[in-house]
Amino acid sequence: MDQLGREPRVTEALQDGLRLYHQGLYDQALYFLEDIDPLEQPEAAYYQALSYSKLQRAAEALEALELVLVQETNLLKLVQAKMIRAFLLTTEKRYVEAEQALGAMIGEGIESVQVYSNYGYVLWALNRGNEGVAWLNKALAKDPENSNALNSMGYMLADQGVLLDKALTFCLRALALRTDSSAYLDSVGWVYHKMGQDQQALTHLQKAAAAEPENLDYRIHLVEVERALGKVSLSEGRKP
Repeated sequence: MDQLGREPRVTEALQDGLRLYHQGLYDQALYFLEDIDPLEQPEAAYYQALSYSKLQRAAEALEALELVLVQETNLLKLVQAKMIRAFLLTTEKRYVEAEQALGAMIGEGIESVQVYSNYGYVLWALNRGNEGVAWLNKALAKDPENSNALNSMGYMLADQGVLLDKALTFCLRALALRTDSSAYLDSVGWVYHKMGQDQQALTHLQKAAAAEPENLDYRIHLVEVERALGKVSLSEGRKP
């Protein structure tokens, strides 16, 4: 097909993909977006990355984002792409790469609650807890109601076994802001466990594990609490 014949079809596929993306139909959006060469239509790569991210297909999202970072000229989209990439690196536990990405963004002068919060968590994951708390305090100073910063602060305090009442307040506030978050349910449960309130912990951890049964961290937390309560854990698997 000659270039003149191809251009209208590419444009139509992009429009269909964007329409479905904005309707929240990410799988269907990708049906059209994946058929477009992102080198010809950089916007397709951007929305491919967003769709993969929404579907929790991190590896594919990160691959698409690499192309976006090279091609994108829109400053707002470029910043968003960098933020999504850093978040995905964090969720994939690629903490060294995440720290480098977030540090570069801060060095560029990007002042964002999301960046500060993510950076604080990553530094804690890299055993730089005091620095992590400092960046989370910066995030909460900018937005005291940021659920991600609240949850991260509470979880970090609980994991260190300090200021547990304050940790619980942080995590409960995060959960109140986003009641559908399995991560926040897990954090609340873990704080209760650290406080010795394992029955309360069990309720929240069971909900988190049920929402994301493949999440190993949630299962580990649940098993630890079930053991503390003397329960037989199905989470550990049954003997053949």
